[in-house]
Amino acid sequence: MSNEVLGLEPLPEAVSESAIDKIRVYSYPNVSKLEAEIELAKHILDLEDDWDGEGSPRYSVDTLERAARFIRTQCDWLWDLFGMVATVPRIGPGPNGGIDIHWKQPSWELLVNIPAENKQMATFYGDDYGVEVIRGSFDPAEPNRGLIAWLMK
Repeated sequence: MSNEVLGLEPLPEAVSESAIDKIRVYSYPNVSKLEAEIELAKHILDLEDDWDGEGSPRYSVDTLERAARFIRTQCDWLWDLFGMVATVPRIGPGPNGGIDIHWKQPSWELLVNIPAENKQMATFYGDDYGVEVIRGSFDPAEPNRGLIAWLMK
């Protein structure tokens, strides 16, 4: 099986909406495992409004696609820049219609929330169980070198 997958990334906003999407080939050793996890995460789209009894809204295809694009981009950059393979994160329902992406290893964990609102910043929390705890926000549409460094631990 090939270790490549096609991903569609929209062109910058300055380009008309009718423009054809740019095609990018993601190519790193565990791409098939990552794509399997993304496929499993599609069950999130079946959750109804108030699925948790606390008023959570239904999850959108757009939010899941942005989460998948974020993960693919981070993994691709880690491979291209450092020749390192990122572990495959768990993808699950987050608060307020956002998608949680959770990397958990014996010595560290990183949780990223991709918000339902397209223009909102994503948030993250990382802990290496004793030395460093990080948290903050960032634009999920751009590769984040700080998070890439965290995935290198």
